[in-house]
Amino acid sequence: MDPLHPPVRTPAVSNSRSSYVSSPLNPNASTSNGRSRPPSWAPSAALLSDRAGGSSGSEGSVGNGVNPANERETIKGILSGAVGGGYGPYSPLRSSLTQQGNPHHRISTLSSVGSVISLPTDSKYPSMYVPNSNTQLSGGFFPYSDSPHIDYGGPGLTPEEDDALHDPNPRNKKDRIAPLNWRGVMNLLFVFIIIAALVALFAGYPIVSYFSTGAAWTGLAIGVNATGQAAYIPNLPQVIDPQTPESAKTHTGSDGSDYELVFSDEFNVDGRTFYPGDDPFWEAVDIWYGATMDLEWYDPQMITTRNGSLVITLEQAVNHGVNYRSGMLQSWNKFCFTGGYIEVSVLFPGDQNAMGFWPAAWTMGNLGRPGYGAATDGTWPYNYDSCDVGTLPNQTLNGQPELALTTGNSKSNGALSWLPGQRLSACTCPGEDHPGPTTSTGRNAPEIDIFEAEKTKIPTGGPGGQTSQSSQYAPFAASYQYDNTSTNVYSPDRTFMNTFKGSATQQSISALTNMDPSWFQTAPNPTYATFGLEINPSPGNRAAGSINWWSGGQPSWGLHASAVGPDATVGIGQRMISEEPMALVLNLGISESFQPVDVTTLHLPAELKFDYIRVYQKKGQVNVGCDPDSHPTAKYIQDHINAYTNANLSSWAMAGYTFPKNSLTGC
Repeated sequence: MDPLHPPVRTPAVSNSRSSYVSSPLNPNASTSNGRSRPPSWAPSAALLSDRAGGSSGSEGSVGNGVNPANERETIKGILSGAVGGGYGPYSPLRSSLTQQGNPHHRISTLSSVGSVISLPTDSKYPSMYVPNSNTQLSGGFFPYSDSPHIDYGGPGLTPEEDDALHDPNPRNKKDRIAPLNWRGVMNLLFVFIIIAALVALFAGYPIVSYFSTGAAWTGLAIGVNATGQAAYIPNLPQVIDPQTPESAKTHTGSDGSDYELVFSDEFNVDGRTFYPGDDPFWEAVDIWYGATMDLEWYDPQMITTRNGSLVITLEQAVNHGVNYRSGMLQSWNKFCFTGGYIEVSVLFPGDQNAMGFWPAAWTMGNLGRPGYGAATDGTWPYNYDSCDVGTLPNQTLNGQPELALTTGNSKSNGALSWLPGQRLSACTCPGEDHPGPTTSTGRNAPEIDIFEAEKTKIPTGGPGGQTSQSSQYAPFAASYQYDNTSTNVYSPDRTFMNTFKGSATQQSISALTNMDPSWFQTAPNPTYATFGLEINPSPGNRAAGSINWWSGGQPSWGLHASAVGPDATVGIGQRMISEEPMALVLNLGISESFQPVDVTTLHLPAELKFDYIRVYQKKGQVNVGCDPDSHPTAKYIQDHINAYTNANLSSWAMAGYTFPKNSLTGC
């Protein structure tokens, strides 16, 4: 069908003039209540003949004085395009009507027909144009042609406000969007300025700071600066607990040095959990501690916070084939410190006569993970930076030295050591697998205990409980001896040196301190007791290093580095006071390897509670983080992640790795 010449349609209703009203789209139409006209292109033949025959009008005329005799010819002219083709009273732009000053003038001749057909003047856009042009298509009508561009055609037309939105080709070129303008340039400029500022803040400043001061934070970036200040970020855990009292933010060391608080946890928020990922500083493990043949399974659900304390619960429950369930909390690879003073406030489980509980608070170097045998294989309990026979398996080379074969205890048939050798020794061959900073640096996972509690061992102490405060070493001196002139007992009335000195897996130096009956969970008036550990590595002068312990808020004992000095009889050098980044461990175990278990004395469930834990370091010597430049650990752990995440692996070889070559046996 030709859209420019549509077929003539015949209205299906009476041709009475009053039957129809003007189109509701006609902007000039009156608001009568008549029936809307049917869509039509032209009047019917009957209508034309009827109108030509002079049907009703007023005084022989139609509309505004139009002669009926001329009406038929007028209609035919309109239909054929001869009338209204750009001139005369029926021109599309109605210029003649506008000139008459009557914008509401209607073509009365066809109005009297009843508006059966749509006239050009019935619409704001009364004729069809080539889209987006002023070229009119001649001949015929195109009802309500949508050509909004004609609003710009002359002064007699008024554009509507939204016309430009529908015109894809605006006439005002200034309104077009250029590919590049000054506003866009300024927007991009400010974006680049913001990006540059962020890069300068988070990359440029640390780089400049490092090269200007020679030091930078590594490992755990927890917001403590060189002056000991800690940033506060609302609703996020802080390295220094905001609820730590101001009076507890400083400490005086055993040598009178001033210490500042670098980490604290007051455990005042109830209901905390410590599953992996729950806490930025702590993680509860889900393992069996096979190294000491424990009788419990460590389960994260057994640790929470309640009434302002950390609570570790031990209960009787079959779990993974063992009869008890308890908890171990570690800061391994999350929070570490190198040297400093650690203080805990603790309430022990059961009563003073309980025999079998193994509550403990202790530290271990980050290169070993407690409970993960593959990680500690060849790193625990070494604390050594010399290249000699002490780094080799069993501390022997070609059957020498002889005392390494004969000065052990009876359980090892006289062998001094059953250790596999120091995996990361100062004898490591160049290019071998080593965490650094160089392969000639001895790396370790030493253990130093804040306390381990047990039932008093008669006759070495009085009734009730005792705490053991110790440090472990490897390689071992002959017969596990140490220089006892380099130890100090500060409270001889309640503290005395332990007769246990070691075995084929560790050399231990420890002291035992009697416990007050009120320090236990079931005491009539339970009282939290404070225990402390001070580690002074003195890396610049290792002979000056020391360790000191506190029990019940009072100094208990201490040792100097000379206590674990060289032993030429077995060919070993100086053992060190730990220079490794140390992680914290809190746990409640039960094991026959620690002391005999008498279940009749155990009241279950039992709880080990910590009111707080705080870490201090000497002012001007703050060194927190698990990956310091002097003793990196992060890359090595990531490169051997299997050993650090699978507790079922009991050796380095089981994890799929081999010890690096030792220069004493050939590179």
